[in-house]
Amino acid sequence: MKKRIEFPLFELIVIIILLFILAVFALPKFVGVGVEARIKTLNATALNLDAVNRILYSRAVIKGLQDEPLLKTEVLGEKDAGGYLVYGELRAQEEDLKRFLEVGLYHFSVSQSPGVLRLYLDPFKNDGCYLDYIQATKLVSVSGEAKIQKAFYRIQSTGC
Repeated sequence: MKKRIEFPLFELIVIIILLFILAVFALPKFVGVGVEARIKTLNATALNLDAVNRILYSRAVIKGLQDEPLLKTEVLGEKDAGGYLVYGELRAQEEDLKRFLEVGLYHFSVSQSPGVLRLYLDPFKNDGCYLDYIQATKLVSVSGEAKIQKAFYRIQSTGC
């Protein structure tokens, strides 16, 4: 005759409670992984664009072209050919940013404001999870003093 293994009721209750506690503390960590990954991808993209702009701007300064309102990247060298710069930094156009970003990660959307390009993560196009790239512009003060504002980034991550 075979022996049957039996668990007392108390041991079953303890196991169920332990599994419940594990689920309460561990499950939220796994659920938030996707959100955290999307936010970190947006932050890394902003840092990548910043690094690209610093390199391109440095090359434009060396050649004395940093104050040009629109410039082909070919003047900086063959390896940068195919894009456009605005005041020494990348223009906010899809074809220009695609040269320096991982193309398959993003959907691009031109904003109604000129000089602004919105990047959504692919396939997660959501109005609460994107990066706005605002190209460099020339600002003129009331006194007539001109100043170039560098390109900057705005990240919206509330809907990631």
